[in-house]
Amino acid sequence: MPRLRRRKGKGRNMEEQLASYADYLFEAPDFKVSIAAIVLLSVIVGATAFTNGLKEDIIAGMILLGVPAMLAALLTSPLSNIFGNNVTFNRSALMALFSLVIISLVSEIAGIISYFTNTHYLFTGFILALSLVFALRMMILLGISVNSLPKVIIPASLQTLFGGLCLFYYIKTPEIYLDLIVSSIIFVTAAFVFVRYVDYPMVKSFGVSSFDFIQDFIAHLTDGSPDMEEFFEKIGESIDAPVSVVSFKKPDGSIKALIVTPYVHPGPMGEIGGGNLPAIVSRVLSSCQEGLVFVPHGTAYHDFNLVTAEESEKIISAAKIALQRMEYSDSATKSLRVECGNTKILGQRLNDSVFLVSTQAPTSTEDIEFSVGFTAMAESRVAGAKYATIIDAHNCTEPFATAIEPGTRDSYNIIRATANASKQLLSMESGPIKLGVASSPPICTRLEGMGDLGIRVAIIEVLGQRTAYIVIDGNNMITGLRERIIEKLPVDDAEVMTTDTHVVNTLSGANYVGQKLDCDHLISTIENLVDKAINDLEPVSVGMDIEIAEDVRVFGSHKIAKLASTANAMVAMSGAFAAAVIIAALSLTLLVFILF
Repeated sequence: MPRLRRRKGKGRNMEEQLASYADYLFEAPDFKVSIAAIVLLSVIVGATAFTNGLKEDIIAGMILLGVPAMLAALLTSPLSNIFGNNVTFNRSALMALFSLVIISLVSEIAGIISYFTNTHYLFTGFILALSLVFALRMMILLGISVNSLPKVIIPASLQTLFGGLCLFYYIKTPEIYLDLIVSSIIFVTAAFVFVRYVDYPMVKSFGVSSFDFIQDFIAHLTDGSPDMEEFFEKIGESIDAPVSVVSFKKPDGSIKALIVTPYVHPGPMGEIGGGNLPAIVSRVLSSCQEGLVFVPHGTAYHDFNLVTAEESEKIISAAKIALQRMEYSDSATKSLRVECGNTKILGQRLNDSVFLVSTQAPTSTEDIEFSVGFTAMAESRVAGAKYATIIDAHNCTEPFATAIEPGTRDSYNIIRATANASKQLLSMESGPIKLGVASSPPICTRLEGMGDLGIRVAIIEVLGQRTAYIVIDGNNMITGLRERIIEKLPVDDAEVMTTDTHVVNTLSGANYVGQKLDCDHLISTIENLVDKAINDLEPVSVGMDIEIAEDVRVFGSHKIAKLASTANAMVAMSGAFAAAVIIAALSLTLLVFILF
């Protein structure tokens, strides 16, 4: 069967482009490394740019270049963090080093001109470099610290201010310092206009600043801050989301296992929003009863990301309501598998409802849109099922595969397969049901692709047939791993699912089960769990119910695409406008120097 390929060039999807911007994020080096680089660079530039003798030039380099940079490195962090955050000493020192590189380049050019023209070193370029550094530091601090010009102006000015004070040791001509003040005003004004121009599309589209988002994103990566949720809450909208609950009860009345399927998306990343929704739902419901809780992936795309972690409480409340009114029976049918195009559905009738798991494997896909799953559920109800749970197995992908959207061939295949499976299941013979469960904690870290719930296995036995349902707390699986797992299991049929947890994702969505962990170890772990679950088989009664979680705040329809397109537009227009702003500011500054 054909596999979806990663789009390239103009065909790259917007989410791929948006994720690619995370490549520009990096960890600042240690403070001492940056300071050592500042000292070394100051000595080298002083010795090669100035023309007063080696000893004097090295001293001049340290005074004019090194001292201002080191003072700025030491003071930027505490001054910035009075009003903002995110400016660590490591970042402060790196910013000072970056600024020093710019000043050094200008100083070297001025030194070369002075050498070949046999003239005294001119400090006009040095003045312009100090002004440019002021503007650049201001833009950096607006982006990573606090989005307010009055609050960043002082820490942004430190390297320029100290550079001017150190220059006074060599030159006491007032005109030089007047030029520094004028050029700084021009460059800072130009930079501020640039920042507001680039930020305008985000403010216009969402009513919030992209700089606030960047600051919250950095804070989340470094400190685990949940402040990004405020941004998402501002752009979000409310929906009503179904929550399906399948409950298995022991003969003594206690609950043996729950399968809770929320029809929202567990994103966007880390602990933000619904990123760790499966673990949150499992943890709360497990505290209410002793049974093992499974939280597979419902049919929902990124537009249904919860805006805050608190929204998960509405999902849990709906699950509790469904559980309270649950009606149980000890009958079920054997499982069957129905195929339609790329779609494969493994289903069973549980009591008077149907339980269906959909996969496109080995075709690589992303999520199933909510409307596709909701339509399929309606088809199952039309066929005669009281309730229908449809799970997106989410078990075969490659980076940036496409979602299954309404109107596509795969969407119709899912709907047809659901209808066919439901009709067959509702006409099949039923019998007593047995259930066995087993679980394992994570066999690797989040960075290696597995969330807090680890691996959970349920074996359902009806009329001598055993069907295994494996749920891995991860975000999708590499191609072919599902098939390798299933062929090793001593059961009649099986399906492997992932929860689509985004707690394993921070900078990118590409951290799939099997991509970084040891696949052989995963397979052997699942084999052992299936054996334990088989040994745990016992008679149970089963029930299914669905409750609507009302007024759940999610990203909203097409917000991800809109956010991505807005970011892409900002990046696209920033390059040319930045060049125009720099040229205009430089031209205006030189004109002022010449005329006055």
